[in-house]
Order: sequence, then structure tokens, then C-alpha cells
Amino acid sequence: MPTATAQAAVSLRPGYRGFLAFAAMVGLSLEPFQRKIVQAADVRELLVLLARGNGKSRLIGTLAVHHLLTTDQPAVYVAAASRDQARVVFEYARDVACHPAVADLITVRHLELRVQGGFLRVLASDAPKLHGLTPPLAIVDELHAFKDAEVYLALRTSMLKRPGARMATISTAGQGADSPLGKLRARALGLPDVRTRGALTDARGTSLRMLEWSVPAERDVDDDRATKQANPASWITAEGLREQRAAVPELAYRRFHRNEWVGRIGSWLPAGAWQDCAGKPEFTDGERIWIGVDVGGTRADSAVVWVNERLQVGVRIFTGEEAVLEVAAFVPELAERYHVAEAVVDPWRAGQMAREWEQRGIMAADFPQHDGRMIPASQALHDAITEGRLVHPDDPQLNAHVAAAIAKQSRRSWRIDRAERGENIDGAIALAMAVDRAGFAAHQQPAQLLGWL
Repeated sequence: MPTATAQAAVSLRPGYRGFLAFAAMVGLSLEPFQRKIVQAADVRELLVLLARGNGKSRLIGTLAVHHLLTTDQPAVYVAAASRDQARVVFEYARDVACHPAVADLITVRHLELRVQGGFLRVLASDAPKLHGLTPPLAIVDELHAFKDAEVYLALRTSMLKRPGARMATISTAGQGADSPLGKLRARALGLPDVRTRGALTDARGTSLRMLEWSVPAERDVDDDRATKQANPASWITAEGLREQRAAVPELAYRRFHRNEWVGRIGSWLPAGAWQDCAGKPEFTDGERIWIGVDVGGTRADSAVVWVNERLQVGVRIFTGEEAVLEVAAFVPELAERYHVAEAVVDPWRAGQMAREWEQRGIMAADFPQHDGRMIPASQALHDAITEGRLVHPDDPQLNAHVAAAIAKQSRRSWRIDRAERGENIDGAIALAMAVDRAGFAAHQQPAQLLGWL
């Protein structure tokens, strides 16, 4: 009697129906949205944009193993922004390869699956080493995390060498039309056949197809029904999404759970939030203020931003070779008019300046711009703006700095950062520093005398 593996080898067939049988064989119960992705996978290049947790990595790993077992001389390459990220898809593929139905057909090695005449291999994100490859199937995981387009381009251009080659890119939403993922998405949206129904956008061309599940930007962030539609997996519930809404910052929730595409300009703020805070800030001589100072390099602006307890905002932005000297002289001028509760600076560029202010009786402190300080400062500024607690003077330079900032994601959360092209955001950074210190002071409880010893 033939073994289960031998029976599997006989029944393995390429194509959509072949994959349906293969998925059932290895224990993957396909949901309707997954079937739609698989049906679209026979195109030359496929782009799938789907919120986190909807099983796209497991599905694409299963597709990779099916390709490995149904293609002559297969070579499947999995690329990601880091080897650890590429390992995610590989581990799903490895689990499929270890299923008893096909385990005897595949040899598992470190970050590699081998079959007779072919392999699946994880690639390091080193673009120059990828240009000699000619993969029948290339998988790019989480393209939004790539720092540039070099890896994508190395794999995409290699497809010219092999007419039947295919490429699948899977990712959650990115930020910025100028990013590698943004350009690929824009190319898809420019195809002649683009259909949107509910949360799904299906863009079709002769060699490219995109499936994107996302919540339209105009829908309220607390619209549970719209958010669930963008998460088609049955195991993701409205209750679970509400829990995430309460647990993670709004920007992360919009991007990773609603799959909202975040534009680079103003991407860290909801549309119109900054403009809604424009007004006429009011200051009183002698009142307490907190000052944030961000000193740029020779080609960047330098900003001094101050706020009072009511988060009224004042700003001066200096440009040119004399900017540092102008900043050093301007803060003492503020100290003559107001009571400076604290002036904070990045010690890397302005530490000596702060020491000179201290000698003049100005309370100054270092504010290193690492994640530990800038993540909570960015969130504090975001909340102050979106909750309408801040009033800024509608200064054109400050407006430009706020608009040019982006939300940079990290493992811990997000922070305000500058785009790769280097636009000036010093005013936004200085404002975040000042708001953070004012908020810290507001939450400090005055010391109480409890008794005498």
C-alpha cells in the first residue's frame, strides 16, 4: 500500500485547483479572501496589502511550498528588510514542509527547503548580491519596511531573464507616495481596471494585480464595522479590534489594523488637525514657559519653540550660518520677559549652549533625541493637537516643519522623524520637546509636609 507521502506526490498539481487540494492536504482551511488572493497569484506580479494578523504570511508560505513541489527545477526566494523578517514567511513554509503528507518530499535546512532539483531560500537584504538571481518565484515580505527600492528592483529586473517568473509582494500599509511600496501601489492604482467594493480595492493589469483591504481615510477611527471589513479573516473580531484601539497609539492602529495608507505630508496627524489648532496664542509677561530648542546642522533650520501651561505656542526659526548664534542669544531674551521653567536642548548639538544659559541663571536641561525620550514626547504632542488643547500661531515655517515630519515606527511605538530627503522638521521636534516638559511639570504633585520627625 503506498504511503501518504507517495499518494500526495501523485496528487500534487499546479494551478489554482491544485493549490486548493494541496491546502486541504496540509491542513489549511482557506477563507474566501484567501481564495481570492490565490486566484490572483497566477499573474506576473501580485501585490497584496492587508492589515496585520490576517494570515498573509502563512498563506504566502503555503503558496511557496506548493510552487516548490509542482514546478520543474524550482527556485523560490524570500526577501525582506531583514533576515529576521524573512524568517517569518520561511517558518510558515517550513511548518507546511514538515506536514506528514509531504515531509518525505522536502529536506529542511537552516533557512532553506530543498527538493529534488530545487529549493526555497531566505535572502539577506543585500541588493548588489541579488542581481545575478533568476528566480521562478520571488516573494517580498513587508515592503513598507525597506529603506529603499534596491532589493525590490534587483528581484523585479531579474524577471526579464525568465519569461515565466512570478513575483508576490505582501505588506501592510506604508507611508509616503515616494517610498518603494508607495510607488508600486501608485502604479497599481494607475492600471486601466481598478474596482473598489467596500474595503477591497482590486486593481488589474496585464502583468500586475493588486488586492488591498483598507478603511477609507474619511471613515471614523472608531467605526468598528469599517475596521472589521478591512480585516477579512474570521479570527479577527470587532471586540479584538476595539481592544487594540485602546492599547496602541492611534497612528499605529490606523496603519497596522485599519491598513490605512499614510501620506508622508502630515502623516503623523489626522487631516486638518494641525490647522484646527491655529489661532492667536496669548502670553503674559512673567508667566512660566517651557522652551524646546532643536539646533540643525549647516543646511538645516534651528528652532526655538516655547509653550505656557495652557499650551499656547510661540516660535522663532532661524536659518543660515548664523542660526546657532541667534538661538544662543534669543533664549536669554525670552528669559528677560518670562519665567523660564525649563529650556531643553539636544546635548549632541547644543549642550555647551545650555551650560552657558545655566551660568546666566536660566534653568536648562538635556533632552537626548533617542526613542526613550522622543516616543512619549511625540505622543504627547499628537494628543495635544488632536484633542484641541494646543494653540499655535499659524507660523508658515512651523507649519512647513510639522507638515514635513513623518511617523517613524519602531518596535516600541512611533516617533516624529524626518523623511529621508531631509526636509527641515526642527520646529516640530522643538515643539514636541517643549510640550513634553510642560506636561511633565503639570503632572508633578507639590511636596506636602506630612509631619515633623
